[in-house]
Parts: sequence; structure tokens; C-alpha cells
Amino acid sequence: MKKSLLGLFLLLSVCALGSKAQNLINLNEWVTGSGSITGFSLNGLVSENEREWGIGPLGTQVVLWTAKPSGDQNGDGGFVAPTTAINNQKSYRYTIWLKKTNSTDGYSYLGCEAGVNNLDGSTNNNPYFWYGDLPELNRWYLLVGYVHGSGDASTVSSGGIYDAVTGKKVVSITDFKFPTTATSTRLRSFLFYDPNVNDRQYFYGPRLEEVNGNEPTISALLGNPVGAGDFYFSGKVGIKTQTPGDYDLAVNGKIRSQEIKVETAGWADYVFEEDYKLPSLEETEKFIQKNGHLQDVPKASEVEANGISLGEMNKILLKKIEELTLQVIQLNKTVQQQDKEIKALKP
Repeated sequence: MKKSLLGLFLLLSVCALGSKAQNLINLNEWVTGSGSITGFSLNGLVSENEREWGIGPLGTQVVLWTAKPSGDQNGDGGFVAPTTAINNQKSYRYTIWLKKTNSTDGYSYLGCEAGVNNLDGSTNNNPYFWYGDLPELNRWYLLVGYVHGSGDASTVSSGGIYDAVTGKKVVSITDFKFPTTATSTRLRSFLFYDPNVNDRQYFYGPRLEEVNGNEPTISALLGNPVGAGDFYFSGKVGIKTQTPGDYDLAVNGKIRSQEIKVETAGWADYVFEEDYKLPSLEETEKFIQKNGHLQDVPKASEVEANGISLGEMNKILLKKIEELTLQVIQLNKTVQQQDKEIKALKP
């Protein structure tokens, strides 16, 4: 069955997002209902926490954890995820999807378990990667926080808030670092201090992952929204072929584009250097008579069997054009000299 390039990209992206690989938070009991579930501690009252069907950040029907403020302006919904054993020498990533509706009253939170260090080495007993108002109401955002390994000397934060529509990082947030004594961690995400009983905050897809290169990319978690920027695939991609071979992208069909940029080195301007040995027209003629093609240019049979590299072929063609240009210049000089000599012989 034929699929468009974009369709295939989106299909692969959704598959990557849906994968449970690497997520250390058990979501098996993330089902409809109210109150707590195994491993998840409530923030606020039972009445302020409900799991219900709704439309998730990728436009699909999913189970959302919904915060429903009671008006007490305390903990107004959300959860502390199950405790997870960790290796404090490794880095971990914490992610949650959030959407707020109705008003900007109260504050949204994403944090981790107490007892981590700030990146300057000082202890933080109430660590939040971020808290505040999401950039816009009625819009999904992916919040991404990092806790660095205990031996990591970096003081640069990589966390951020990403817009589900554009895929762009719209807010930078704070990273932390494990102390050498850390053995476990938990993800925390809340709505706090919201007096407005008509407000709703939706939580979806909490993830805790070791940062080891096998975790889904941010692009994959975002579902590669259309117009959001780069698509990413860790392996090779075949379109209308199941055997991409040595190629990262293999297409068994036509490609139409407004522009293709090929990066290449060794451009052929060396032909114009003084020490370049320019073949004479006689040498070129002999080569053609013997081989049936120009020197350096692949044979027709090779092209039919293997195709051509656009970058390499453009270099070869430019080299031939530059050689031909020099030969024409030489011929022109010869013709001009002969013309002078002919005119000098005339009475």
C-alpha cells in the first residue's frame, strides 16, 4: 500500500511515542476513576483528582489525569509517581504533558524527589524543574526536566517546555544533580493554590528514563508535529523498499523538491592551478577512442548498475568544464596568433 513520505514519518513517530521502552514509571493502572492508584500519591483531595477519557496532545483518545480545584487554594490535583531505584552516577529525564484551561489562577509544577543537589552543588529539599503558568491556556505542553549524574560537572540546564503544536522549546527550565547518596527518585507534577473551581489541569504520559541514548528523542515524544521542525530516526528509512542497504534514506520511486543541497569537498578549482597537467585534445581523443567515455566519467554500464552520486558527479562535470574552458582559451590564443601571422603576410 502506498504511503506519502510525511505519512510514513508520522507513523514511525507515533510508534516511537507509543513505545513503553525505557519508561521506568509503571502506568498499567492509569485507568479511568478517581483518587489514587498503585504507586501514585494524590496531591489534594480525592474529589480534586479524576482520570477520564479525553483528547491527548497528539489528538488521540487517551486517559487523562484531571485536576479539579475545590477552591481551598491548597493542593488542587496531581500526583507523586511511584518510587524508582536509580544509579546516581547516571542522568535521568522526567517528562509530563500538561494543559490548563479556563484561567491562569494557581500554579503548575513539575519536580522530582527531595534531596537532590542544585547544579552548583548545594542541596535542594524541594526541587522543581519548573513551576508557574503555562505559556497559553487550552494548549498542550511537554515539560522536560533532567537530573544529572553525581559525577557530572556540568552547570548548564537542558530542560525545557515544548509547544505541542509547533514542537519548539518555548521555556528553559532548571536541571538538578544527584548526590552520591541517592538511590531512588520520583516524578512530581501538581496544580497548587488555585481558587477557581472551574479551572482544569490535565496531566498525560508521565515518563522517567535513564539518559543513555536509547530513550525516545524529544522529537519522538512530541510526535513530530507537522511544521514543528526536524524529524529524527535512529535507523535507516526505506520508502517503497524494505532494503535501504548502505543508505540512510532509500526511495524506490521519484522525488520532487524545490531545492536539494549536497555537501561535498574537493571542488575542482584545482584545475586552474599552475602545476595542473591539462590533458591535450589529442590525449582526450585517444582516451575516448580506447574507452568509449571521457576520462574520470563513469561508464554507462556502471551508472545503470550503481547510479551516480550527485556531489561526486557535479565535481567531475565541473572539472571537465574547467578543462574544456582552458583548452578553448588555448585554442583562442592560437587562432589569434595565427590571425596576426596571416595578416602580416598580406601585401
